[in-house]
Amino acid sequence: MDKSCIIIGSEGYLGKHIVHYAPEYGYNIVGCYDISTESTSPNYANVDLTSKESVDNINIDVDYIFMFAGLTGTYAGFDSYEKYIAINETGLLNLLDSMRRKGSTAKIIFPSTRLVYKGFDKPLKETDEKDPKTIYAVNKLACEAILNTYATSFGIPYTVYRICVPYGNEISGDYSFGTIGFFLNRAKSGNPITLYGGGTLKRTFTHVADICRQILLTASLPQTDGEIYNIGGETYSLREAAEIVTRNHSTDIQATEWPDKDLLIESGDTYFDDEKIRCLIDKTVTISLKEINF
Repeated sequence: MDKSCIIIGSEGYLGKHIVHYAPEYGYNIVGCYDISTESTSPNYANVDLTSKESVDNINIDVDYIFMFAGLTGTYAGFDSYEKYIAINETGLLNLLDSMRRKGSTAKIIFPSTRLVYKGFDKPLKETDEKDPKTIYAVNKLACEAILNTYATSFGIPYTVYRICVPYGNEISGDYSFGTIGFFLNRAKSGNPITLYGGGTLKRTFTHVADICRQILLTASLPQTDGEIYNIGGETYSLREAAEIVTRNHSTDIQATEWPDKDLLIESGDTYFDDEKIRCLIDKTVTISLKEINF
């Protein structure tokens, strides 16, 4: 039986991939929404999440709402905090308020981030200490709490998925996104890769196809209502990941000192214990970083 859904943020990196993969996992996409005026996504409409009137035009008469819209970034949030709060927090509140007023009990599927955690050199569980150091990370942690509040008070179900380092592109073949994209672009252009502190910090890397697989396989399970899950993947130091990506390229990997302002907002080692989500699916990794011919 098809599971009806809408995807808000359908033009972003993760949103586009949810649009791409959702039908494969039995989801019927009723509508796609983003700030862009044009799109090739199915049943697309423009939406401004900061406007209650615009959000009220979203078709929420569905089973699932993938709320993948948001403004990302690290230091930029300090200069544009009004915009970050308006899009990331007020945008979610506008959606939840519309659902509350219309009596919708669609389940919200929400992506969060590794940046909510306090870094430790150990696999982090969902309940481990939080220490957001950027406006974006604060936004995400606040949104997790907002979702819980509306679930408690108005019965709106949700599931949160915390993502560490995504990579890959199953739509255009463009690897420009994120850490792996940075490494690859430097390698292809013949420029050295510079790593703060030598790249000793560890991260969990997950191919975008596996991120979507984990989300789409578990989002419809009743036992995931009100739960938070770490997305599983492979753990490498940043230097190890750079070496894997550049093994077919003549690229130097160089250590450099941390700039003071970047060190202040660096979370440290953040890699995931994915036992919680592994209890729900057969495996979390089907595509390995080492298997890709970059």
